[in-house]
Amino acid sequence: WPSLVTWPTSTIADGKRPDLVILDSIQTLWTDLADSAPGTVTQVRAAAQAMIRYAKSTGAAIVLVGHVTKEGQIAGPRVVEHMVDAVLYFEGEGGHHYRILRTVKNRFGPTDEIGVFEMSDKGLREVANPSELFLGERHAKSPGAAVFAGMEGTRPVLVEIQALVAPSSLGTPRRAVVGWDGARLSMILAVLEAHCGVRFGSHDVYLN
Repeated sequence: WPSLVTWPTSTIADGKRPDLVILDSIQTLWTDLADSAPGTVTQVRAAAQAMIRYAKSTGAAIVLVGHVTKEGQIAGPRVVEHMVDAVLYFEGEGGHHYRILRTVKNRFGPTDEIGVFEMSDKGLREVANPSELFLGERHAKSPGAAVFAGMEGTRPVLVEIQALVAPSSLGTPRRAVVGWDGARLSMILAVLEAHCGVRFGSHDVYLN
């Protein structure tokens, strides 16, 4: 982006009017409108309110970058989410190069949409067909594996579900679930036992 410039906050306050302002991160901002340390709930709220007033008075688009807490909330008890027009989550695991941009709130369009990106040496690159990515290592005749067509917003996504049932040596068999709802797995197993005669009481069940 040729016109992208790093603007110090003092320059913005002195009358410059950029079209786009990116603040990374909201937890590091401080304003004398609140008597507390940077990163606290009070300070984050005051800083966000100040930037919202600036956006409305100048017409600039403002992107606030915030870090989530261990509970998955933005900057404390959902302080910023109620104040902004859109909330996007940038998700990813350290074990791979793929990142997901997820829309949680959007006053001007649909929510629950996702974009899949790959982190490369030239930055983020869009993955046009996420289903091909998720099924790239699939073997057609693998036992215990099936392809499921799910929806992420308005986008259909094909993913592979892998299941393994093995005899258990424990008094209470294990139910290990990765990437799905454990309660739903328990419900499906109960239905299979009640109506299909399949017994899981002495077997471990793993679902990925």
